[in-house]
Amino acid sequence: MFEKGSIIQYFRQKKGLTQEELGHGICSKTHLSKIERGLTEVSDETISLLCERMGFDIDEEIDRLKNVQKMLETLQKLIIFQDKIKAREVLSSLEIQEFEYITPLHIRFLLLKTRQLLLDGRIEEAKNILFSKEIQNQKIPQLEEDLLNHTLGIYYIQTYELHKAIEYLKKVSFESYNNPEIHYHLALAYCHLNAHISSYHHCQKAKEYFVYTNNYHRLLDTETIALILLEEETHLLFNEIESRYENLLDSVRVIKDQDREAYLLHNFAYQLYKFKKYNEARNYYKKALTIGSKESVNYLTALFGYMRCIYVGKLENEATIIEIINEGIKEAKEKNVDYYFMIFNLYKYKLCNNQETYFNYLSNTVLPFLYEIKNKEFFIPLTKEYIQYLISIKDGQKILDYMNNYQINYTLED
Repeated sequence: MFEKGSIIQYFRQKKGLTQEELGHGICSKTHLSKIERGLTEVSDETISLLCERMGFDIDEEIDRLKNVQKMLETLQKLIIFQDKIKAREVLSSLEIQEFEYITPLHIRFLLLKTRQLLLDGRIEEAKNILFSKEIQNQKIPQLEEDLLNHTLGIYYIQTYELHKAIEYLKKVSFESYNNPEIHYHLALAYCHLNAHISSYHHCQKAKEYFVYTNNYHRLLDTETIALILLEEETHLLFNEIESRYENLLDSVRVIKDQDREAYLLHNFAYQLYKFKKYNEARNYYKKALTIGSKESVNYLTALFGYMRCIYVGKLENEATIIEIINEGIKEAKEKNVDYYFMIFNLYKYKLCNNQETYFNYLSNTVLPFLYEIKNKEFFIPLTKEYIQYLISIKDGQKILDYMNNYQINYTLED
């Protein structure tokens, strides 16, 4: 990875020397050009003389770069274990190192920094790095290409563009990418898309990896996905669901991990919501919001669940619900999560009792977005609601146009 010619070229340019000035009395300009491009054999003596003229020892520089490489490996392990404090410490140490001229190292650093930003819920900052010219406009080695695709997959999971997440995660070469953690993110994305068989397959792979590496925190995350899949596939009775969640909650309380506890509380609240236990669901959602990090995207998910539960269960007055919705809009905007920004706005228009405004926003903004990101959870029921509205106002042409645009088969029975 560390070509001596590249190192010499970097320090020559840093010193502001031409090839002719550096090579004077040591080698010709043509020969130095070939050395820098790695196109010729070169003696250790010539390398030493060139480096001595620039005031550095090349062996020391290579040792320093190898240390940077080890620090990046350590950083990746810390991120997989989600040890945020130690990961930030290593990132700070890497920030003051000079290795931008070694492209694979620099790209790896930027991508691992992005992963840490995503872990901290700083989506906009992560986006700025991921889609920068520095990352997107150059050819990078396979290992870094795999890390890029994995990181893009995580980014799209957090922005709820799940089909894009799958698209990028599937680009990763399992043969060359030595990070089985990717199975967890595939399991999570497939789970959100209700692709239960695929999710279960990757869930098992992720569990094997986290058990092998004694990564107890991430094992709990994977067990949470497994429980969601079990609920969907076996239709457990409520008391069985409650018992399983209590067991997982006991485990996260032992390790004093409030973010994971908040995530489990949110998931259990959703199960209560599905069983129409709205008052109990509200209490669990509220607890999840209280103990979870506000910086996390999961906070937005819990806030939406809390609002929807109160709205459907008619547990609060409209003014209180509007207040929660406004907080959701603000948080979604700050976190740059279009999905929740639109959904919260949609509910706000619904509460305003202005049918025309609500359905215009639904048809012109929300439905096209949901269709683009292939979100069936909301697209299908909202489509039915929109078509029923068009039937009620007897606008047959708009029904036909809508069905043609989205290639929908809709019968009178539906």
